[in-house]
Parts: sequence; structure tokens; C-alpha cells
Amino acid sequence: MPAGVVTPEAVVLELPTAGVATRTMARLVDLVLQLLVALILTFIVGGLIQVGFSPELGILLVVVTTILVVPIVVEVVWRGRSVGKLLLGLRVVSRDGAPVTPRQSVVRGLVAIIDTYVSVGFLAMAGAASTRDAQRPGDLAAGTVVIRERTGRTSEVPIAFLPPTGYESVVAALDVRALDDEDFSLIRSFLLRVDSLDPTHRQRLAHRLAEAVRRRLDQPVTVPIAPEPWLVCVASAYQYQSGNLLHDAALGLAPVAPAAASGSRR
Repeated sequence: MPAGVVTPEAVVLELPTAGVATRTMARLVDLVLQLLVALILTFIVGGLIQVGFSPELGILLVVVTTILVVPIVVEVVWRGRSVGKLLLGLRVVSRDGAPVTPRQSVVRGLVAIIDTYVSVGFLAMAGAASTRDAQRPGDLAAGTVVIRERTGRTSEVPIAFLPPTGYESVVAALDVRALDDEDFSLIRSFLLRVDSLDPTHRQRLAHRLAEAVRRRLDQPVTVPIAPEPWLVCVASAYQYQSGNLLHDAALGLAPVAPAAASGSRR
């Protein structure tokens, strides 16, 4: 099992993949909850059938809602998590480490009909056991991987990302409430490693990560800015809006990101 999610540019982002046993436990928790949803829906549909609702349509509604609609909606709304994954500290992300997209969640849900339900989990477990990153067929089709989220985040050294020179207004205007700690951790991990990357890989990965974050924020970029300094702007805005780290850095009480991650204007 690899130590982390590896991008196509061979950059480790310190996002360790989940093992088969942990994923199985999370799936069992989800299946129990899906069974409860099915029972509730069956009770509701039973009442509708008594007033003339089609029994066949009712059964189809219960099955589709339980095994397809509910898992997909929960994963989209909780951004790669389900109840089972939340309890076990797991999360679905794109293969390159970016947040999972609704399209990918839909693909995973559709393939789960075969690899999880029709095969009674055999194909899902066999696929996860035979791939390097424990990907079931649904993950392979969607381009996703299930990771173990960090717990004990205090082990990370707090590092301040100051606004790139000339882009202070961009940082002030950014609304990053759509991001969470995991998104910030991914951006932080990339920015602290840029100096060790091959220039071509560095530029390509910066572009892919910046595009993923832009889609998440869904805000227009009002000034021309390269992907890497824009990611620094996002990191800086996130720190401004989530605590006093930048204020402490200005007073010399917290370390500042090194020059390679400073997002200098270029």
C-alpha cells in the first residue's frame, strides 16, 4: 500500500489510501443505514399502494432510491464522505488528489450497482485487493481513490502563506468558505513542495490543482494571475478567514512559507 495519493506527475500529497478492511467496515455501516432508509421508504410506499399507487413502481422507487440516489447524493453533499466513511475517517477524492466531483460520484454510484450490489461486494473487494491504491471498479471508472483523512492535525507545523506581492486585493476579495481543512491541506502540501518538482510537472500540477479549486469556489478571477500564485492567494485567504495565523506571522510569532511557496509575482 502506498504512503499517499500519487499524482500523474509522481508527486506524493501525503494522503494515505484506505485499506480494504477499513473500506469494508465503512461500507457495512452504510449498508445498515441504507437498509433503514429502505424500511422507511417501504412503509411510506405501502401507504401509497393502499390508495392506488402502482406496486411495481413503488418497489422500483424504493430500490433505486436506496442503492443509487441516496449514496450519490450523500457523497456529493458531504464532498466525498458517507456516514460510514465519516466514522472510519475516510474520504473519496479524485485520483490526482483534488476534491471529488459530482460526475465522479455519479459514476461511482452507477458502477456500484454491479461491483457492490449485484456481485454482493465480491467485485469491489477483489478490485480493491488487486490494485495498488485499493480502488474498486467504480473508483477505476471514475478516476477516484478513497483516502484516510488526517486526524490529529496539530502534528502539522503551522506555516503562514502571505499574500503574493501585488495581489493583496485578490486575497481580500476571495470567499473561500466552500473549502475545508482537507482542501487547504492539499494546497498546502503542494505549495511546500514546489521547489523540489520538475518545472514541467510543477506547472502542470499547479494548473490542475488551481482549476479544481476554482471550480470548488465558483468565483470569477478578476485579474490575470498564474495558477501557482493564485493557489497562494487561496491559502492566504483561507488562513485569514479561519484564524490569526497571518497576524501572528506579521508579529514574528509564526513561520512564513519559504520563498518557493511564496507565490512571488511572475
